[in-house]
Amino acid sequence: MGTLREIFVKAVCARGKRTFARLHRFRTKNHPEDLLGCRLTNHRFSSSMDGDAVIVTGSYDIHVWYSYTTGDDFEGGPGRVQTAVSVQTVEFQERVPVQYIDGSSRGIANPHCRLTATRHPRATEISLDADGVVQVAVEDGYATEVIADTTLWVPVYAAGDALDDKKKGFELWEAADGEWDDEFDDELDQIEDDIVSDVHLSAGDDGDEKQPVR
Repeated sequence: MGTLREIFVKAVCARGKRTFARLHRFRTKNHPEDLLGCRLTNHRFSSSMDGDAVIVTGSYDIHVWYSYTTGDDFEGGPGRVQTAVSVQTVEFQERVPVQYIDGSSRGIANPHCRLTATRHPRATEISLDADGVVQVAVEDGYATEVIADTTLWVPVYAAGDALDDKKKGFELWEAADGEWDDEFDDELDQIEDDIVSDVHLSAGDDGDEKQPVR
């Protein structure tokens, strides 16, 4: 009959997942008249533990393509329309609550977190306010696991049961090994018979050859 034994292991003790939305506002070098596009690049992030939550710290670059008008033309007409790209590097810090499998963080030691981005930052909306300030709404998401040293209870079987299972395994292996040996012996006998037959045939052909006349 099996009993329980406590062992020390490194295991996943908590998990968490959350999406975030934030709004960035910034001015461009030239006064924008129209927004032509937006893209986010160079997404970087790291994580650290803070009690029952994981702190996500990161940054990304916001590329905004816009149009603007230069000074009046020399003929007195409207100015020339130009386009430009403004790049802004923004930093962020978010908190991802985690839920422990056992209900609390008691009984674990040396925790560290593993963080993945379930949704990389993307611009959901881009607009201009009355003062020409660019507004970019961004969404992203993260999932985390807390890995730590903890204890588990595992079933341990009596020595007799383990020996019986081991004996059964040996018997099964020996039976299979015996079948393989028999098949190998049969194939070896067949190969030897074929070799002997080839030798006899070769000898008979040599005996039929005529001797040269002297």
